Amino acid sequence: MSGIFDKTEGLVIVEKWKEKLEFFFSSLLNLKGVGEKVFDGFCRLLPNSRYKDLLFHFPTSVVDRSYMPTLMTVTPGRIATLVVEVMKHMPAPYRSGGKKVPYKILCSDGLGTITILFFNAGQYLEKMFPVGRRVCISGKVELGTNGRDLFMCHPDFVVPETEAFRVAGLEPVYDLVSGISNKMVRNVVNQIVEKMPALPEWQAGEKAKIGFVDAVRMLHNPVKDEHRMMDAKIRFCYDEILANQLALALSRESFKVKTNGAKIQMDGSLTGPFLRAFGFELTKAQARVWGEIKADLLSDSRMLRLLQGDVGSGKTIIAMMSLEAAVEAGGQGAFMAPTEILAVQHFETFSKLLKNSGLEEKVRIMLLTGRDKGKVKSEKLAQIAAGMVDIVIGTHALFQENVVFKNLMIAVIDEQHKFGVNQRIMLSEKGSGVNCNILAMTATPIPRTLAMASFGDMDLSVIDELPPNRCRVETVVLDMGQIDKLVSTIKVRISEGSIRKLYWVCPLVDESEKLEDVSAATERAESLRAVFGRQVGLVHGKMKPEEKEKIMDDFANPNGVVKILVATTVIEVGVNVPEATLMIIEHSERFGLSSLHQLRGRIGRGSDKSTCILLHTPKLTEVAKERLGIMRATTDGFKIAEKDLKLRGAGDILGVRQSGMMDFKLADIEADYDLFVEAAMDVRKIMAVDKPQNTERWQALQCLLYLFEYNKKAATING
Repeated sequence: MSGIFDKTEGLVIVEKWKEKLEFFFSSLLNLKGVGEKVFDGFCRLLPNSRYKDLLFHFPTSVVDRSYMPTLMTVTPGRIATLVVEVMKHMPAPYRSGGKKVPYKILCSDGLGTITILFFNAGQYLEKMFPVGRRVCISGKVELGTNGRDLFMCHPDFVVPETEAFRVAGLEPVYDLVSGISNKMVRNVVNQIVEKMPALPEWQAGEKAKIGFVDAVRMLHNPVKDEHRMMDAKIRFCYDEILANQLALALSRESFKVKTNGAKIQMDGSLTGPFLRAFGFELTKAQARVWGEIKADLLSDSRMLRLLQGDVGSGKTIIAMMSLEAAVEAGGQGAFMAPTEILAVQHFETFSKLLKNSGLEEKVRIMLLTGRDKGKVKSEKLAQIAAGMVDIVIGTHALFQENVVFKNLMIAVIDEQHKFGVNQRIMLSEKGSGVNCNILAMTATPIPRTLAMASFGDMDLSVIDELPPNRCRVETVVLDMGQIDKLVSTIKVRISEGSIRKLYWVCPLVDESEKLEDVSAATERAESLRAVFGRQVGLVHGKMKPEEKEKIMDDFANPNGVVKILVATTVIEVGVNVPEATLMIIEHSERFGLSSLHQLRGRIGRGSDKSTCILLHTPKLTEVAKERLGIMRATTDGFKIAEKDLKLRGAGDILGVRQSGMMDFKLADIEADYDLFVEAAMDVRKIMAVDKPQNTERWQALQCLLYLFEYNKKAATING
């Protein structure tokens, strides 16, 4: 099939396997019973509708039709498969406007009788059930109201007696769309399964005891041998995970080797004074991470590192020192934030630290956002291209084609998962070549398997301790009915000075967007202004940037008028107001654990005791109760992330899918941790031995990458 063997660096399919691989990329239109109309239905179910797409569309459940009793021994209420002889037809009498009467067909197996019922029957029943013919039927057997007669309403299967073996087993059940029935899927799958060609074995040892083709065949035609079925599932899961880990390893190798990194020779002339101006000693975790980053920057390979750290752990100072290191070496640095509010805040923080360290004349920094227009923007771009600016701090505006750096040595990307892999690559290619070092950061603690599956192409650094001046935030769970009492308490506390600043978070902006019974941010701000007047500010994603900035500046100012900031999740990450010691989150049951943890991280950033109040509706689901209970029990972001993975899934934690790198069909991010660890070890051996020596296994593994289409995904990540 054209296109599937497009050249990808390092991947060369052996000629004898191309035809076999092409089979899996054939269109379903080639199969019996798949016309244009049916094909359109399959396209709604599976966008590409190729053989491999349907083969990887596995059953979600199984119906056991292996129970084959006689009519004398059958147990009513069970699904049974019966071989019976058609005795006579009893068409439904015509009754206009009255109760519907079913069409009846009396059958017998010689030991008992059963009546088959059809509503809205047609003449086709006479052809389906010829009198005197033995047929196999399967469906639920029911007992009549008299307690003696047996009947089956609309059998699921009616086939000739000779085909009973096709029915009397385990029937796979698939997810469907309108116009596509389970029988249609089974018919098409079985055609593909019967023709599946053998592929070279890419697994080694125990994992190769059941072949890939046999595993797929068994998953679509399940057997009662639980051990064999588990072997088939594990084989396919491991193939998925191995393809994922190998693609990430190839991506990482390509990123690091294809073009050498910008080697950054540091002399401490900028990073030393900058760190002293910070005013605090680095924690042991920060010092360890800074050592890892320095080693990367001093090497000939490009740095591709993900820095994880819980909210408030001190990632930003590490990022700023990394940027300073690039300037020490005579290069430029870029810092990209996910929102304009955060970009502005980072710019102001950096400016302040440069001033305090006496470096403001030596390090030229600039803020570049989507708000820059016309002449102002043109002048900024010209300065960046000419090397008149050392560090550029901005938003996604840094991605634009007209942003060109003279010598970009390092790009720092804050909240990496909110941008996606391709945008990271776009930024890394700015400037004089594709040799820019990348430091991506996230304050969303990522569970181990999720980090392996999504960021396996990156080296990982973790800041796993908080600065000593941070105090633990107490979390309280309250019913929404206590809001009035809460407002009264806040009024007293603000007047006496024990509360200086507080956040009030609402899930939505205005009434037009609301879910039932959810208070909007604008509505809440109005109700609070009736009590607190000008002390209430409001920020949300629909406001103009300058409006938001003005209110945020006032709130961040210890002497500002705004004491209460009503906000949506626009303040979820990065916003730093040490005087804020109280956060109230309305309808907290609507938020995921990760979001709740990020929001809570906006308080407790100073030495004063802080409290987070989670307001909820009276009736909570069990999942919501568990979620709020976890928040009350721990402030450990990594424990919360593991729980969030179990409750919500990988995609919701990251917020985006990473260029398809987690598109697993059977493998489970949370449950298959052991397989991820095993695959990671396997890949290290493959990259060290099989790939350099071009072994038979390496050649076969390239088939695996093409089959799961990781050849294209690896190419996308490589840029």
